Amino acid sequence: MLVTELLDIPGLDLVPLVPGPTAGRRVRGVYTTDLPDPGRYLDGGELVLTSSTWYRSPQDAEIFVAALAGAGCAALVAGTAGIGRLPASVPQACERHGLALFTVGDEVSFATVTETVLAALAGPGQRSPGADLHRGLVASMASGAGSEGLVEVFARASGVWCAVLSATGRPTAGHVPQVTPHRLDRVHRDALAAGTFPGVQPVPGGGKLSFFPVQSPVAHRPPAAYLAAGGDYRDWAPGVADAATEVCALLAMDRVAGQERRRIEERFLRESIQLVRDGQAEAADGRLRSLGLDPQAQLTAVVVSTHGSHYGGELAAVILDDVAEQLPGCSATIAEDGSYLMLVPTRDEDEHRTAARVEHAADRLRPLLAEGWAAVGTGRPAVGAIALRRSLDEARHAHRIASLGSGTVRTATGDNLSSHLLLLASVPEEVRQLFRDRLIGVLETYDTEHRSNLVGTLTAFLDASGSWHRCAEQLHVHVNTLRYRLQRIEQLTGHSLATLHDRVDFCLALSIR
Repeated sequence: MLVTELLDIPGLDLVPLVPGPTAGRRVRGVYTTDLPDPGRYLDGGELVLTSSTWYRSPQDAEIFVAALAGAGCAALVAGTAGIGRLPASVPQACERHGLALFTVGDEVSFATVTETVLAALAGPGQRSPGADLHRGLVASMASGAGSEGLVEVFARASGVWCAVLSATGRPTAGHVPQVTPHRLDRVHRDALAAGTFPGVQPVPGGGKLSFFPVQSPVAHRPPAAYLAAGGDYRDWAPGVADAATEVCALLAMDRVAGQERRRIEERFLRESIQLVRDGQAEAADGRLRSLGLDPQAQLTAVVVSTHGSHYGGELAAVILDDVAEQLPGCSATIAEDGSYLMLVPTRDEDEHRTAARVEHAADRLRPLLAEGWAAVGTGRPAVGAIALRRSLDEARHAHRIASLGSGTVRTATGDNLSSHLLLLASVPEEVRQLFRDRLIGVLETYDTEHRSNLVGTLTAFLDASGSWHRCAEQLHVHVNTLRYRLQRIEQLTGHSLATLHDRVDFCLALSIR
């Protein structure tokens, strides 16, 4: 269907504002969004519906329209029910980017537009899956069935089994027969690694799964959830893939509806933590109770940061949100100094089990970390505002220690605060790196040029507490070979492995990554 043919469909009552070069483009589906920058969730040919609630300034219009034009969308339908009237900067942006723009009367719902267009795309005598989808949505919302009811409606209307997955791949609604949770988890990781949505992944043992993203209500974060559906969406009947996309849009809109409540919780939590740190225990207790947190029950502070991923530090918030979805009673997450903080109820847990929960959530998102890493710091469980202040400090320091570690997911708890790593974490990074380079850098250069392993030999010798025979056995070399290597290390660095002070220097330098 051409964009210009939309005006001929009875009942739509679309009003053209900007004809644009895309007016001759074909419409292949319908997509509803109110995200400020939805470009990465589009793959071309969509008729995009928006209520324009993302608009705050002319720059917002430029970002939104540029994202649609860059993704190859067919046209934009901008509603005004939520904002009163369409700002002039929206059609101006559409003219600049050559995107056809329509408005629609407040009396015509987006559900009607979607159902009507999908039915027209399906062809005469065929019924769009969207018709049953929207009727079922109304029924499921009225009954409180939520996402479970929504995927049931989709499956009944399309004949395609599907499941809603959390951001980390946990099944939260629906199911796909004959795909075990273990296989579903594995295929979800493959989909994250591929990084293209909608995407298709083979299932071990046979079959395929199609993955569709559910947009996060917060900008710059990865999808908040995924729809995993049986089969290859490219082989489905006409309109089914568009209906799946619509399911994701409806799930995303449900999350957007709760975003304002989360913003209020974040503000109250920030104020509560400031009261805790200021020592105003009584005021802090009252504010925590207003958030549904019992200050007289055990609470543990957790600090998480992510580095080197496409989503930057925002991935840390997704990790904590996944923990909160599994563990009732968690606080909201708030940003602090490039990391995210959350309070976790720990009635029957210690900080190690809490850290393990967060580490597991981070590990499930390992494909999104790519060559980057996540650092998790956990304080000790605390009861009352005074003890909670200590847990907050412990979590912050433990997080700094974890950041000095190695691997993709790095963790530290309050127990690590007696380690020398705490002292290293308090030193500026450039000073730490200078210290390491001055002591170990010459050995790394030598190893690169001569294909030797002096750094590994030094590490093994210190791990063996200076035992020549134990170190030689571990390295599978003769003691004389070990002696020669250690002498070379001393010559290159100017430090002696016979003295305790120099051994401590080497240990500290090797601890810095």
